[in-house]
This record gives sequence, structure tokens and C-alpha cells, in this order.
Amino acid sequence: MSRIWLCAAALFGVGLGTAVQAATDPAMAPSSPIATYVPAGTYVYFEILDSLNSKLSKPGDRFRIRTTVPVALGGAAVVPVGALGEGEVIHAARARAAGKAGELILAARFIEHQGRKIALRGFHFAQTGTGRTDEAALVGLIAVPVVLFIGGGDVDVPVGARGQAKLVADLPYVLPADGN
Repeated sequence: MSRIWLCAAALFGVGLGTAVQAATDPAMAPSSPIATYVPAGTYVYFEILDSLNSKLSKPGDRFRIRTTVPVALGGAAVVPVGALGEGEVIHAARARAAGKAGELILAARFIEHQGRKIALRGFHFAQTGTGRTDEAALVGLIAVPVVLFIGGGDVDVPVGARGQAKLVADLPYVLPADGN
């Protein structure tokens, strides 16, 4: 092994003392990257990039999301702010007669980073519109035919609405050799 170090020292212009010291002193040896992972269940914070509405959205519709906080490990951003991803409309029901509110249930599916889709779970954006069933019932006591025309509010999710989800699985990551 010492012959290899001597040859390397001669080829790369490293002084003999430095090469011998590096071979015997672990502090002088080059450090190697550390393979680790961000654990499953870590929160991913994002914003919704498409407006959604219980009146127009249908189950299966996809919408875009973007991370708003980096997914970090040991101070290093494993997934940066701005990573794009996708969510899905799980359930949508428009506001109905008799004051029934609209419904919208969304799920975050994944974010994408370095060509890899990173699966998400645990986010169900469930929101209902403003119900008016009490008002409809009161009017129903007075004039039955009018009840069918009183609608509840639809659900509107504006661009920029924030959400969070969790990583489905551990996210492998290699920490740089210098720990940054």
C-alpha cells in the first residue's frame, strides 16, 4: 500500500511527507459522502397552483402543487422550495337544493425532484361550502316550492392555498463529505 501512495505522491506532486501522513492519519484521509435518508412521515409543505371548485371539479382531476419549505436533513435541502408535484380531486359535489353545501376532497399524490416522483400521503384537503339548510328548512315551513331553489355554497380553493402532506417512504439522500 505504501508503494501506491508513493506513486500517487509522485504523479500528483504531493509531498512525500503529506502522502505518508495521509496514509497513516485518519484525520488527513479524504472524507467520503454519508448515505442517509429523510424518514417516512416527514411533512412536506406546499401550495396549490390551480384554482379548484366543487362545481367544476370532478373526481380524478389532477392539479399542480409546489413546495413552499425545503425538505431538509441536517441543514441540507434534500428537496428545495419550488419543487413541483401533483394532487388529485378525490370527491367533488356541487352545492345542492335545500341548502346542501358543496364538497371537495383533495389528496396530494407526489412531488418531483431530480427526475424522481416522491410519493405523498396523509393530506386530505376536505372543505365544505357554506350550508344553508337551516334557512331552507325555515323557508320550507312557509312555502314548500321555494326550498328547492335555495342552494348551499360551493367550495372554492384559490391558487396559493397551502397544505401539507407526509412522505410515504424514506427518502434516500447522500450528505456531502464535508457535512454540508
